Amino acid sequence: MYVWVAPRPPFGYAETNAHRIKEKILQKNEMTAFLIRIDRETGRRGAEKDWALDASCQIEAQRNWSINNLRADLRSLLEEMGNTIIPLGDGGDEATSRWMKAAGIAIDEEHYRKVANAKDIDRRTYNSRQHQDYLKPEEVLECEKFRIQDTYGMSVTPELVEQDDGGRLIKKIVALEAILAAPGEMVTDEQGREFIPPPAIVTERDKSERERLAICTDWSNHSTAWLMRHRLGLRAVLMDLMAGVEIKGDEAMIQALAEFSKRNASHVKGILNLTIPLSESPVWILGQFLWQLGLSTESRRPMEDGQRVRYYRLHTGDVEFIQKVLDYRQRQREDRERKRQESLERDAAHKARMQFQYGINAPSTPPNNESGDNNRGGMDTDAELSDYWWDKVKYYARLAIKRVEYSVESVKELLSTLTSDERWGVMLEFEDTRPDKFAQLMTDVPQWTEWMG
Repeated sequence: MYVWVAPRPPFGYAETNAHRIKEKILQKNEMTAFLIRIDRETGRRGAEKDWALDASCQIEAQRNWSINNLRADLRSLLEEMGNTIIPLGDGGDEATSRWMKAAGIAIDEEHYRKVANAKDIDRRTYNSRQHQDYLKPEEVLECEKFRIQDTYGMSVTPELVEQDDGGRLIKKIVALEAILAAPGEMVTDEQGREFIPPPAIVTERDKSERERLAICTDWSNHSTAWLMRHRLGLRAVLMDLMAGVEIKGDEAMIQALAEFSKRNASHVKGILNLTIPLSESPVWILGQFLWQLGLSTESRRPMEDGQRVRYYRLHTGDVEFIQKVLDYRQRQREDRERKRQESLERDAAHKARMQFQYGINAPSTPPNNESGDNNRGGMDTDAELSDYWWDKVKYYARLAIKRVEYSVESVKELLSTLTSDERWGVMLEFEDTRPDKFAQLMTDVPQWTEWMG
């Protein structure tokens, strides 16, 4: 048995000190002020659930230690399985290296082809498979094809699968979309310091991630990455480059970007995970930032005053592809907003019809009492609770539509578990969704209104 291993981890040795991992997380979150617990004695920021953060950092440190020692663990495991390990030294075999590289390329090309030729599935199937513990190989390929098609809004080809790079490309495009968006208006805190908030698209992404992963503190911090790129002046550079402007590298904004990157190299490394050598040129540094955003440059060298001068511009193919993806994502956001508005209008129409047809008032918030609150043993019906009430009504309406096919008594039994307002809401939704079956129910049970009491 021959086992080839890299002399060191491909991306360097990971941090194994839990305290340093925690400090790094707190440093990132401090820039966006999402961790709000402050020690009164020291004034240091911390996590609201500090015990959860400590546990997460301990697990991450142990995982990193395991990855750093993976080669030793593999050797120990093989020896325990009865294998004899014979070290052959650290010298490389060029022929074997070329053969393994060619094999890797062939395997990747076969994977791209299989994904492109996989069977098409719908979103419902895709979502249901995300909660399964095991998927068949063909199901994995089908899910991967759906993800790529849904992400880019294009037909899936082997070239697109390769370009997607396992989902890495869309993360770069999302970061580009964030930095191209217009920032918020300048705000001033109590000390008179001015801040530029990130665009709404960035804050909403951070907010949704924190709501979805409330107990987790190792969030992506999109606002922090946006703030670093904004301070670098990358947005002004990108706006010119995306418009087709060519640069030589000696422009003032390119020089300022390079100087700021070198002065804050440690922060750029910690936030954007990008190493900035002090000896590199401004164009090289700009190229690294563009690579993180899914962009690349091409150059030309025309003759000027008897000398060759190199001009750089964004690769035309990259710009066209990314612009199509950005337009597709914008249409998706507009469609989601349109559907949300239509849902609100339908709910408002339902409430109005309930009031007109049945004299039912929508649940209202009770007036404040002497203590200033409105808790009189009832329910504070804010917008979120109202949406929950309508979702429940729609769900039971669907159940009633199914039960009416079996027997009227089953519908009556279902309605008996609800409040009076919910019963009227279910019947109204029933009538709007399936008027034919509602008419059948009215014919079979003319006295159905007695169920509403």
